[in-house]
Amino acid sequence: MALDEPNEEDTVFTEKEFTFAINSALLAQTGAIKIDLSYMGFTVESANALSGGGSSCGGCSSAGSCS
Repeated sequence: MALDEPNEEDTVFTEKEFTFAINSALLAQTGAIKIDLSYMGFTVESANALSGGGSSCGGCSSAGSCS
């Protein structure tokens, strides 16, 4: 997630006072997206699991750091 202005390739959603923009092609791959707040920060979940990831981390421990 990053702060950015929507562009012509994005789908835009507004929920209460927040506006979210996501690349339309990525949204087609992920399906519905849920953004929530936990005691450790925010979480982002998608209806469809995506292969690969943004890091080489194999997993995270209960302390929230990658193992």
